[in-house]
Amino acid sequence: MSRQPYPGPGDWRLEVLETESGYEPYAAFVASLDPYRREVLAAAIRTILARQGHNVCGTEWGKTLGKGLYEFRVRRELATICKEAGIDVPTDAPAGGGVLLRVFFAVHGSRVVLLIGGYDKGAHPASRRQQKEIQQARALLKNHQRRTRQRR
Repeated sequence: MSRQPYPGPGDWRLEVLETESGYEPYAAFVASLDPYRREVLAAAIRTILARQGHNVCGTEWGKTLGKGLYEFRVRRELATICKEAGIDVPTDAPAGGGVLLRVFFAVHGSRVVLLIGGYDKGAHPASRRQQKEIQQARALLKNHQRRTRQRR
């Protein structure tokens, strides 16, 4: 049985960005990952990002990209993330190795992290690809902000 981290006062609520057409880029990114990387990402999101929000940018886990866009960097294996979080590695966790994932997010409202999208930098390490992913995340965020203003 896996111990779950205690939900302390620093926890942030996670939301997934949905486009006007109902598409969720973050969900599509997660679905594209192999089972091990999905498990690693879920553990990192739950034990790091959901607890620290944009404060991850003061650590090796995050980077401010400007104009309200942030990058969450996952580059540790599942066992390491679980050990640092003080939780057990799930007994049914798939086997895997090195991980290098990026998740783009924004912060809005009271302690809400909006998950925008991501990519597997380990599989696509080129700087050109990274810039393309950042530009797509910026466009998604800008569109989301425009739609949110229109609803008010």
